[in-house]
Amino acid sequence: MTPSPHLNNPKVYIDTDTFIDLVSKRTRCLICCEPLNGKVANREHVLPKWILRKYDLYDKEITLPHDYKARQYGGHTMPCCKDCNSLLGKKLEQPVRQLTQGGYAKLQRLLDENGQRLLFTWLSWVFLKFLIKDGAIPINPDQRVKAVMQDKDTDWTTLHHIHCLARSPYTGAHLSPEVLGSVVILAIDDDRYREDFDLITVHETQTIMVRLGDLAIIANLSDSGRSMDIVHRFVLPARQERFTVLQALEICADMAVTTTRIESKPVYFTRIDRATGQPSIHADLPVYEANPVDPDTRAAIFELVYREHLPHLKIAGSDMSALQAIRENRLTFLEHRISRATGEIRE
Repeated sequence: MTPSPHLNNPKVYIDTDTFIDLVSKRTRCLICCEPLNGKVANREHVLPKWILRKYDLYDKEITLPHDYKARQYGGHTMPCCKDCNSLLGKKLEQPVRQLTQGGYAKLQRLLDENGQRLLFTWLSWVFLKFLIKDGAIPINPDQRVKAVMQDKDTDWTTLHHIHCLARSPYTGAHLSPEVLGSVVILAIDDDRYREDFDLITVHETQTIMVRLGDLAIIANLSDSGRSMDIVHRFVLPARQERFTVLQALEICADMAVTTTRIESKPVYFTRIDRATGQPSIHADLPVYEANPVDPDTRAAIFELVYREHLPHLKIAGSDMSALQAIRENRLTFLEHRISRATGEIRE
């Protein structure tokens, strides 16, 4: 069969090798893939400006798991061409802002099927930008692409898929239902925290949590929803309507842990209509098999998610530190799991 004439058209699709070249050299726009030196370039904020403004984050420091240097949100940017910056603002950022600006109650009313795809695409774009800017994957403008491809710790296939999702507002790619990952939306009620914003990413499992006021959105971007059964049965408490910040973090950590248990991951691919060039993203779903939880992996993920809170956590009536409790897999903030905890935990 003759290959589709649209296959190598960046306006429709780029393959994994091209994606690796794009990320490693950083001389092209991440969205349209055209050289930045031939276009008017903007600085794309890794965290959208509407969030920076709403939560007064421009001058506040961000903590990144793979880069421990202090950075300010306002200066956390990456190159993007002006046209793509404007396009994403119109097709992605503005609609997501409208969906989320009314908090948990409004999002629950408005979140239809198209809204779910929009929100998932936005989470993919935010996650990818943080991943690249954080230095979690090897990026060196002088490094040969071949050397980058030899990095054994980077799941390039999955990152390429997330990139396809993130640039779908540009390519017009349709996201099939089986492509959408696990998503949990929580109502937050916690007056102990003055900060109304949180961002957590577990890069290795493609898990992200964004908290905007009383709304927390937790998602895995590469499991096609296969974690949800375990999350609903063993993580989310029945009949609990509102959650604390620490409880939301535990649910985020457990979603990341659950993804590590999946034996065979979904295989993602893009179909291109030969006549119109319209791309659509799909997934082949292997038979679902879940491995047992690895205690060391679980402890490492919990330590990563709670890293900013560890200095302040104390276990009532015990000399055990919160870090020790995490490493022994004995820490919980969810009431239905209290039998697994070492005791009452306060911050």
